Amino acid sequence: MFEVEVKYRVTDHTNVRDKLRELNAKFLEHTEETDVYFNSPVRDFAKTDEALRVRVYGDGTVVVTYKGPRIGDVGKTREEINVATNDLDNTLEMLKRLGFREVARIVKRRDIYNYENFTVYLDTVEGLGNFVEVETMVNDKGLIDKATEEVLRFGDKLGLSRDWIERRTYLELMLEKLGVNKP
Repeated sequence: MFEVEVKYRVTDHTNVRDKLRELNAKFLEHTEETDVYFNSPVRDFAKTDEALRVRVYGDGTVVVTYKGPRIGDVGKTREEINVATNDLDNTLEMLKRLGFREVARIVKRRDIYNYENFTVYLDTVEGLGNFVEVETMVNDKGLIDKATEEVLRFGDKLGLSRDWIERRTYLELMLEKLGVNKP
C-alpha cells in the first residue's frame, strides 16, 4: 500500500475543523501518539530517505512501521509496511540489540476525521506546532499522481493554502529544530 499524504503547517485548527463539520465529515477519535524513530546499523536512513518508527497509541497499541523513500515531489507519498505488537519494551529492546539506534521521539495530540476516501489529521506536535495532514491510500503505484491531485483538491476545499504545504517529516522538523543532523 502507498500512503498519499499532504501535510500543511497551520496556526490553529479552527477553520479546518469548521469546514469538516460543514461537510459532515465523521469524527473518528482524539488520540495522543508517541513515535520513536530509529536509524539502521547497516544503512543511513537520512541518505536513503527511509524511516523506521515505533508508534505507541494512547490506548497502548504499538505498531512498528517501515516507510520507504518518498515518491513524487508534492506530498509525502511512501510505501508503508506495518506490524502490530503488544509489547513496547521488548520491541524497543529487540531493535536496540539488533543495532538500531534511537534518534528521536515525537509526541503529538491528534484529532482524526474521515470524509469519503480521505483521512484528515489535526495534529498538535510538541515543540513544532499545529499541522493538518490529508491522506488517502492506494494499492497501485500508477495511481499515486491522481491520488495526490485529489488530496490537494480536498485540501483546497478545506481552505488549506498550497503555500502552507510542509514536505518535511515531523522527524526532520524536530531534528532541524534541535540542530541535529538527520539520523
